[in-house]
Amino acid sequence: MQKQKKQMIVLVILLILLILAYIGVHFYSKKQEEKENAKEEAEKIQVTDLEVSDITQFSYVLDGTTLSFTKNGTEWTYDGDQSVDIDESALETLLNKASAITASDEVTEYDDLADFGLDDPANTVTLKTDSGLTTIYIGSQNEITNEYYLKTGDSDTIYVVDSAPATGFDKSVEDLTAKADDTETEAEEPSEAVDETETATVVPNETEETETK
Repeated sequence: MQKQKKQMIVLVILLILLILAYIGVHFYSKKQEEKENAKEEAEKIQVTDLEVSDITQFSYVLDGTTLSFTKNGTEWTYDGDQSVDIDESALETLLNKASAITASDEVTEYDDLADFGLDDPANTVTLKTDSGLTTIYIGSQNEITNEYYLKTGDSDTIYVVDSAPATGFDKSVEDLTAKADDTETEAEEPSEAVDETETATVVPNETEETETK
C-alpha cells in the first residue's frame, strides 16, 4: 500500500513537470516568434510613408491609359468624368497599397534600368499631397523570388517588393464606381373597395278579376 502511494506521488510529480515543460516550451516559442517578427519588421525598408487622408491626387496606368482621381473636400472624383460616383472604399484600398510600401531589399549599384524593367515601367503611380508629388515606377518581376522591382522618382535606389504594391493597380473606372442599390421600394396603392348598391326592381303583380257571369 505504501509502495503504491509513493508511485502515485511520483506520477503526479512527473505529470506536473511535463505540464510545466510544455508551458515553458510554448512561451519560449512564442517569444522567439515575436523576436523574429520584430526583426523582420526592423529589416523592412520603408519606400513610401504617406497618410491616406493627406493625399489629394492619385493616378495610375491601366491598359495604356492614365486614370487620374482628385479629392474635392472629402469626396474623390474621376478626372475623366466627374459625374462618376466613386466607391470611396475601393479607391482607399488602392491608396493604402501605394502610400505605405515596404521593401525586403534594395539595389543601389547597377548598370542599366532595363535589367529591372524600369527603362519602360509596367506602371507609373503618382500620389500628390501638400508636401509634394510622389512618383512610383513599377518594373519587372524576378522569376526566381516572384518579387518585383520598384523605383521612386526622387531616388536612384531600386527596391525589391512583394506583389501587392506591384500588381494591385488593375482596377478600371467601372470597378471603382459605386454600385447603385438594386432594391427599389415600390409604393403600394391602396385598393379602393367599391360598394355597389344594387337596386331591386319590384315588378307589381297584376290581379286578374274573374267576372262571374
